[in-house]
Amino acid sequence: MRKQKYEIKRYVLTTVAVLIVSTLLCACAQGAAFNGNMTRDKDHFDMTFEILNTSYSHELEMKEGEALEVTVDVESGDLSLFIQKDDDKPNYQGNRIESAKFQVGIEAEGTYTLTVIGKRARGHVIVNRVGG
Repeated sequence: MRKQKYEIKRYVLTTVAVLIVSTLLCACAQGAAFNGNMTRDKDHFDMTFEILNTSYSHELEMKEGEALEVTVDVESGDLSLFIQKDDDKPNYQGNRIESAKFQVGIEAEGTYTLTVIGKRARGHVIVNRVGG
């Protein structure tokens, strides 16, 4: 009888432990900040993500008359994109943007910051320099 109680108790504790660990692992995956690939250099910013729950920024030195070609493919979640020179008014500000392709003209030489912000977002963002 004692052995049977011990076996039942052991089975229940093992089952509870497995359920707790499984729940914690699932919760961690849903709260991941970034799962994807990103490349960036002086001429482009390219980010593909399965999950984006944070923000990433990249600076580009731009000349007057140049443009930025932006391609956004949002599969799910919320995605925002900002393109701004220093503390000036943003050249482009898109909140909860959907899939699109467009250009943003550069009117003044300087350092422009591209910021991508995601909330449970899945998709692809490409920003390329286009000569003036």
